Amino acid sequence: MSAGLQPEEFFQSARERASQMDVGRGDAVVERVRAAASALFTRIPEPPVYRRAEDPSRKVAQALLPEVEKVLAEALAAGRDPAMAPALEKLVAALLAHGEALVHTASGRLEAAETAWRRALELERAAHPTRHLVSAPPRPPPVFDKGTKTSRYDPRPAPQASVKLVCPNTGCKRVGDYAFLTNHAYNRFVCPVCRSPFLAYFGELRGLEVEVRRSSKRYFFTVDEVGGNGSSRIEFEEASGQEFPAARRDLLAFLYTDARELKVVVNLTNQRLMWVSPASSCFVVTVAFGEGAPELVAFRAYRDEVLGKSALGRGFIRGYYRHGPSVARWVARRPVVRSGVRWVLRRVHDRLTRSGDA
Repeated sequence: MSAGLQPEEFFQSARERASQMDVGRGDAVVERVRAAASALFTRIPEPPVYRRAEDPSRKVAQALLPEVEKVLAEALAAGRDPAMAPALEKLVAALLAHGEALVHTASGRLEAAETAWRRALELERAAHPTRHLVSAPPRPPPVFDKGTKTSRYDPRPAPQASVKLVCPNTGCKRVGDYAFLTNHAYNRFVCPVCRSPFLAYFGELRGLEVEVRRSSKRYFFTVDEVGGNGSSRIEFEEASGQEFPAARRDLLAFLYTDARELKVVVNLTNQRLMWVSPASSCFVVTVAFGEGAPELVAFRAYRDEVLGKSALGRGFIRGYYRHGPSVARWVARRPVVRSGVRWVLRRVHDRLTRSGDA
């Protein structure tokens, strides 16, 4: 792209590219485009305040323009579907404004770049689906009474937002509406169905790293606390093989039992959730069905939520971990035995599913 490029030329190129693209349909497409745009927004630099020779910001802007054009074209192509257009309208506006800012930056038109960049930031915030939940209006300052020498603070109740959460307690897992205080990261709830308490930690996603291991994934969430100036890094290993789509500024809820066990991560922006299954291996089940099989999720859930709650069950788990690897190796070398084990375990799995224990 030339240094003298104008924004309309850039937009026209993206529109022509979009006309030749077929990105599919459905919520998954919207999530994919939104995640790509979110990742791109984190890399867009602030325009420089003055001109200088060999400005690195101009070079970065020039290098980013092809990627912005690609994501913008995907958003425009997806938006041709009337069902998806409303969800993408604000995101397209933010991409257009960021593209305009980068075109001006790359061409050295810094005043125009600054104006477009600031507008792009506002549109980016407006495009985020759950941003309004935690963007409470500013409170008035305290009023000082000279006579009593005391301050009177705003008497209005703390701002709340209503969200859908799932009860993380064993045997419940019911979805319900909950109101949380947007000026507190930690909120305590009581499930109206099982009457058991649970804790929720709310934060906006700043970054997510996933380390793929042999039979599990290790997640590293960096989140900015809702209602505060702090940030946290939440790490855990998860063995079910679930996918968890998330993008920058998504509102997340980490749900814990009253015993402080992390059970669920909910993305309140796209309504996806991930049940956290600890990474201790189900050796024989893995040999029978293969790593990543859906049956593994059920057996791990039964281990965590049923066997792990009693002394007898915990004793069984310890014995299984002691002898399970050698039994699994023995089964793996005998195809006929493995087929028989799979048949038995499938019957057990069906029974667990019907009884609601998995």
